[in-house]
Amino acid sequence: MRITGKVQDISYNATLDFFESRGRSASSEAPQTSTMYQDKVLSEKRDACERDTVTPLLAVKATDRILDIGCGYGRWAEALAGQFGAYLGIDFSAELLKLANARNIPGASFQCMAAQNLAPDNVIVPPPFDLFICSGILIYLNDADVAKLAGAIAAMSAPGSRVYLREPMAITGDRLTLDRFFSSELKCDYSAVYRTPREVRELFGTPLEKLGFTCSVERSLYPPELCNRKETEQQIQFWVRKA
Repeated sequence: MRITGKVQDISYNATLDFFESRGRSASSEAPQTSTMYQDKVLSEKRDACERDTVTPLLAVKATDRILDIGCGYGRWAEALAGQFGAYLGIDFSAELLKLANARNIPGASFQCMAAQNLAPDNVIVPPPFDLFICSGILIYLNDADVAKLAGAIAAMSAPGSRVYLREPMAITGDRLTLDRFFSSELKCDYSAVYRTPREVRELFGTPLEKLGFTCSVERSLYPPELCNRKETEQQIQFWVRKA
């Protein structure tokens, strides 16, 4: 189903099946296509653009403890290798985590866990964390779990911590939900919730603001030549907690 402007929960089991399949069929030469859903050329350009744009913004220090939520095949762990004090990547797809572990990234730990189950007492690298990375995870969570995730992040954050959010958002004025909708591009059923920037600020931002976070960056990520969707756009938010 394709639902516009209404709240519709999606099936987590269907989403997990989707990512397990993507992980099993991932190419070792272009692993980014397993989570970016573009051809090799465009996915590589987008990957490079995000790294070049966002890495200076993250300002990672050698003592930073990083929690990467929805880490996939370990893309950010690899990009930041050697720069952090500790790194934990969580993902609910065991197949994607096999790819991450196979990369043998120094200092990086990975844990199979769904984002909606994140809590301070069930991670293998104990909090607090200085940097949280959330790359394209909210579209796979229902509204209640988006707010729950933000609350968990706030509870696990150190003073002065930062949250990087990169999320495909609806740019037509209404949220768009795909609930087991057949994608001719992906050649399978696909589920995701594309919220408006205002909805993301309300659901994800409100719990952060209550603990002293402010949003210092909110804008589109890619230049027009790297955008190929009419209804959605990759946008970023960067949140900083008062020290």
